[in-house]
Amino acid sequence: MSLFESFDCEVNNALSFWGDLESYTLSDILENKLYSSQVKIQKSSGDWKSRSLILTTTCLYYCGNDMNPKKKAIVKWKKVEAFQEQSGSDERFGFKIGHETIYKEFYLENTDLLEDWLNELSKVVIMSDFEDEFAVIKEVGKGNYANVYLVKELATSNQFAVKAISKEIVYKSSRGVAAVINEIEIMKKLSHPSLLKLHKVYENTENVFIIVDYVEGGDLFRRILKKGKFTEASAAKFMKTMLQGLHYLHSQKIVHRDLKPENLLMISQDNDEDFKIGDFGLACICTESQTLRCGSPGYIAPEILSKKPYSFKADIFSAGVILYILLSGRAPFYGKTSNEILIKNQECRIYFHEKDWNDISNDSIDLVLKLTDPDPDIRLTAEEALQHKWIISMHNEPGKKLQLPSIGKIAFESPEQGFSCSLMQRLNEKRNLGIQIIYGTVDNEESKNENATRNIKATGILKKLREDELK
Repeated sequence: MSLFESFDCEVNNALSFWGDLESYTLSDILENKLYSSQVKIQKSSGDWKSRSLILTTTCLYYCGNDMNPKKKAIVKWKKVEAFQEQSGSDERFGFKIGHETIYKEFYLENTDLLEDWLNELSKVVIMSDFEDEFAVIKEVGKGNYANVYLVKELATSNQFAVKAISKEIVYKSSRGVAAVINEIEIMKKLSHPSLLKLHKVYENTENVFIIVDYVEGGDLFRRILKKGKFTEASAAKFMKTMLQGLHYLHSQKIVHRDLKPENLLMISQDNDEDFKIGDFGLACICTESQTLRCGSPGYIAPEILSKKPYSFKADIFSAGVILYILLSGRAPFYGKTSNEILIKNQECRIYFHEKDWNDISNDSIDLVLKLTDPDPDIRLTAEEALQHKWIISMHNEPGKKLQLPSIGKIAFESPEQGFSCSLMQRLNEKRNLGIQIIYGTVDNEESKNENATRNIKATGILKKLREDELK
């Protein structure tokens, strides 16, 4: 059975292939049309009729003789398969779209037309002939329910990465099918140079194959292990790319929710600044009531761990943690166990030890603080962060503001209030007096007495994360 069949029936709200037209039909065709042509359809009597089909980014429209749409099918979760038939001396070919119980067959005049249809359909629907179109070169990654391979497309010799998701494991997981659907749905909405691009989706009896960009530089985690830390110039360029990607993502009303070095994929081995944000398995459409706890210990925004509603600012906090690591080579929240990391992550105490930060500029530390402010209302947006004086100055753009599509009312000046501002003031005072650069709330007797309670809380958080099958 197809992983997508029940979901396809649900979104079409029917047990038949075609459904009624919606009010958005005309705008969908005008704005999202991908392809159209005449096809042949065999009637139950055996006779043939010609009709026009129109494909958009989500739907297939059936047109009457007057060329006006008569009915539609939402096809983004349907499978397509090319076929060839021999009837005496006649050769027929076309494509079959749907699932085992609900499908339609469409015949075409020539193989060129079939190739055109398959090429356009592959941008929308689930394909079924992965083994015929790709050659696996090697395994490049392994996870709990999916392996990642480097593959070559046989028709073009282009290289891609493919995430092969085991359907057997997915079916055993309470959120497995929904998670796969969500990841594909989110990635289909995205098109930005800083984000990993989804090209096609395939399915066979054992796996779902998600075809994405292949980047050969490994992930940021391995790069940091190799380099130790980045220069301020390289870190600023890296952050500009990440913030631009996040700004685009947030403009699409999407929050990533698992931003960490392992999910930032470097373009090449010898370039520390160009990368793509990947792994959208936990991404979601952001809502005002979003409270699901998810993410990776050490990078999770405090409001998530506190069971409070959160928004795009959760990604900004993770970006601030990554900037801290880029500049110092160390994680701000560390511990021997996940429990210890989660405790410090939720408390959100940021320390700047002199041996790691003495030669780092105040401006870069200011940005770290304003990205990791525990109050999401004070924390910068991606758009505000891109206007920060450290980002601007490191790119030799004095006084220049980056032109970006707005996603809300933005105050470009850094906030002069809240936790991050007070810490920056204290840091400046210490630096002016030549005092060691370490700050945060010092442990006291009260905090020590609460240690057992914190451990219980952290255990509960970690248990919930594991129950949700989130890293």
